[in-house]
Amino acid sequence: MTVILLFVIFISEAQDNIRTYPLEITFNKTSSLIFPAIIKSVDRGSKDVLAQKAKGMGNVLQVKAGRMHFPETSLTIITADGLIHQFTVNYAEEPKRLNISLDSTASRQQGSIMFNNEMTDTEFLNYTKQILNSRKPWRFRKSSKYKVALGLKGIFINNNTLFFHLTGKNTSNINYTIEFLRFYIRDNKRIKRSASQELEIKPFFINQEPEEIKGKSITEWVFAMDKFTIPDAKHLVIEMFENNGGRHLFLLIKNRTLVKARALP
Repeated sequence: MTVILLFVIFISEAQDNIRTYPLEITFNKTSSLIFPAIIKSVDRGSKDVLAQKAKGMGNVLQVKAGRMHFPETSLTIITADGLIHQFTVNYAEEPKRLNISLDSTASRQQGSIMFNNEMTDTEFLNYTKQILNSRKPWRFRKSSKYKVALGLKGIFINNNTLFFHLTGKNTSNINYTIEFLRFYIRDNKRIKRSASQELEIKPFFINQEPEEIKGKSITEWVFAMDKFTIPDAKHLVIEMFENNGGRHLFLLIKNRTLVKARALP
């Protein structure tokens, strides 16, 4: 009986990772599917569906029909966040939507950018060890509130990949549960009565998910993302929010700090 119950729970959890959508495509127009994470795998139900990643963008898939009036088929995409996106694909002369965003979380609604990077897991782990073991001095930047601190220990670069070394320190006895930790570029000055444009930058590798900083402990993270610089009149924000709490922290990084990134061998 216990075995059956565990099997049912396993099936239920697996189904939670599968999302199914209808999709209309046509012959002479391209549809774009925008995912909340890097695309890892694409499987077409038939050759009637043409699909390719948008050049340089790891989370955008371009889709169109290989011929007109094909029979119903399927399209399956697996993303780096562990989700399986299944589409029931049908032909339409005029699809209702050509750009479909599959990200509904509020923290990402203002736009995000993801790049496709060929770095392997092994390479990332090797670079992470070098960064965590680095003892070269860096002008430490920190934001703190109510005995919790978020710090930038260093920025590194190898070829076209930037690495951010962050640390979270909790000197209180209350565990700090992280709602989210994100990177985005925004204007230096917010214009009154208008929304400040924010562009989120998504890492493609993290050494460990930022979930919690236990009381009286220190946690270190290494985030890898494609190289970028910060436009004039803007800055990079590293933001960490506490779940069901008020200890929200922000680090503001200017371009002059970013361009001092150290080279990794």
